Amino acid sequence: MWSLSSLFRRPRLIYDDRCYSCTKSAKAAQFLSRGRIRIAGHYYSQDAKEAKDMIFPQDYDATMMFWLINKAGAHGARSGLPQVFKEILAGVFLEGGGKTTAVIPDACEYRDNRLSCYTPTNVIKRLVRLLSHGATFPFEKN
Repeated sequence: MWSLSSLFRRPRLIYDDRCYSCTKSAKAAQFLSRGRIRIAGHYYSQDAKEAKDMIFPQDYDATMMFWLINKAGAHGARSGLPQVFKEILAGVFLEGGGKTTAVIPDACEYRDNRLSCYTPTNVIKRLVRLLSHGATFPFEKN
């Protein structure tokens, strides 16, 4: 039987794929880690849905923040930032994971000829929320 630690030996970043700036940030993390970090969107990725079903309690809304899931556990928002940087450094200095070819759909909704999530106000709101919230779901050591 697989443990969660072994399933996420190569980290996965789950992000809001309906948000332009979140999608760009996730792609940047994947690129900077030389493909080590796999990315999956909260809403459009079956991989993300399966990972969230395995990790989070059924009544927990994991879409409240981005998650970096690695062999230690799931780290969200503020708690996930150091883990993202650690995985980027591991990808640069230890090993890259190879280039991925995942297609990420356009994420933002169009309203009044403007992208709903790409206004300066919304980007600032997302940054404040990112820095003020955090959570960790550690995996049991086997």
